[in-house]
Amino acid sequence: MIKSMTGFGKGVSKGKFGRFIVEVRTVNHRYFDLTARLPHNLNQLEEKIKNYTHRYIKRGKVNFSLLHRKGEKPLDPIAIDYDAAEKYCKLLGKLKKKFKLKDDIKLSHLLSFPDVIIQEHPEHKFASMWPFIEKAVKKAISDCGKMKKKEGMAIYRDLSKRITKVSKSVGKIFYLVPELVCSYQARLDSTVKNILKSRNYEIDRKRLETEVAMFARQCDVSEEITRSKSHLAALKNALLSNGESGRRLDFILQELQREINTLGAKAGSAKISSLVVDIKSEIEKMREQAQNVE
Repeated sequence: MIKSMTGFGKGVSKGKFGRFIVEVRTVNHRYFDLTARLPHNLNQLEEKIKNYTHRYIKRGKVNFSLLHRKGEKPLDPIAIDYDAAEKYCKLLGKLKKKFKLKDDIKLSHLLSFPDVIIQEHPEHKFASMWPFIEKAVKKAISDCGKMKKKEGMAIYRDLSKRITKVSKSVGKIFYLVPELVCSYQARLDSTVKNILKSRNYEIDRKRLETEVAMFARQCDVSEEITRSKSHLAALKNALLSNGESGRRLDFILQELQREINTLGAKAGSAKISSLVVDIKSEIEKMREQAQNVE
């Protein structure tokens, strides 16, 4: 079943590293695009999170947020980056000299720079933390998926109704075309008879038959109707797909619109033109809905 690209999910996990809170928001987008907001000490996990999320979300703009609430005891050792402190101290000295400042360089000045005092994060710590983070990520993605499925069901019902409506209109056109040819033949006979009414000419029946045959050939839309029915069947199958269906739906609707445009141009009838306008309106609405499908 198709899924919407719009959803929200939240996951929380607890453990020896504290609490991890993950929020996943998804909206429409042509491709998969993830923007992650992570704690500074967990930035190295961004690519891992992106690849993990992409396994479950194939298309859409994903806003990923991870919060880390540590326990009461500090888990990571704190260290001083002496190289950074020395560089900042020299820079402050240069500024003091250049602008002839009288203030002394104090410890508080150096501590105001965020990378002077750092938390050490050994590589093995990320591997230990990942199972707890993964649990929260998986829960958030699962909740988001449920919302996307729910909205996908609403889109499915709407598209199904419109496909049925278009199918009925295409069927009506199929039965109107023979009537169109017969009507043209009757009008042609009547017109010729009126013209020759006061003249002593005979009607060339073969010529009239040729004209009718040419008209029938010009307004023959059997090929377009056959292809339109095929596209409508493909749309129904795409709606039931569990994979990425949005792009496929959009492509099929493009092809269906092309057939309907050709059909409308060939079949010159007020009734058929009215049906074509209705069909094109439905296709446009379906294309708008398809933009919401993953």
